[in-house]
Amino acid sequence: MKMMYQTKHNNKNLFGGNFLKILGIFLIIIFFIFLIGISNSVRSIMSDAFSPLLKIGNSFYGGLNQIPKFFYDKNKLIKENNDLWSEIENMNVNIADYESIKYENQKLREDLKIKPIGNFVTSSIIAKPPQIPLDSLFLDRGIVDEIDKNYLVLAGERVLIGKIVEVYNNKSTAALNSFAGMITYGFVSRTDEPLEITGAGGGSIEARVPIDFDIVVGDKIMTGGSLYYLVAIVGLVEKDESSGFKNVLMSLPIDISKINTVFIRSYTND
Repeated sequence: MKMMYQTKHNNKNLFGGNFLKILGIFLIIIFFIFLIGISNSVRSIMSDAFSPLLKIGNSFYGGLNQIPKFFYDKNKLIKENNDLWSEIENMNVNIADYESIKYENQKLREDLKIKPIGNFVTSSIIAKPPQIPLDSLFLDRGIVDEIDKNYLVLAGERVLIGKIVEVYNNKSTAALNSFAGMITYGFVSRTDEPLEITGAGGGSIEARVPIDFDIVVGDKIMTGGSLYYLVAIVGLVEKDESSGFKNVLMSLPIDISKINTVFIRSYTND
């Protein structure tokens, strides 16, 4: 009896387990190589994508860092502003005190008849423009006070503003240096050059000098003998090339509207 044996074939699969493992390892290696190759591009793309957010974040944190400085600067400005207001208030108080003292001093001078050193007669101004004609003063001193025509009228010890032109028993009238037609002979204090000035009315004094005469705005015009008095201040100088002269416009040394007391003396007291 014959026995039949079935032959078993060991057909090893080409794609068996070992092969698949090797293939898997190979693919993993290729994958990592690919990742390494594209990582720089990926980082660049990611950086570009998130850069706006990063910039916003940087600005935000930068702003946070500036907050303390902002409040510090604001507080500093507030303090400086408060200090300035305090200084202004103090200045206003000082000015008010000065004006008050100035007013009290003026009233005391008037009440006590205080006058400059020398042989002066103190006089109160009864009336001045516009109550009376321009460039004149009506005073409360006259013949009984030994006042005479052509006596000097001063606003201070060395400030000459006019002279007496009319005298009554206990009153007198003074014409200011600016009275129309009033002539005063003096000189420019800066150069000692002699000068004739003439009242033009309305508080103005004028002179006409050669075009090469040395006189400028701000020059002081003086007059007098042994004592010198300030009579005018130059306010305008205009050249007239066609005539070869300068027209000089001047004003009184003080604002007449702001004084209430004058001092009278004669030329012989010089």
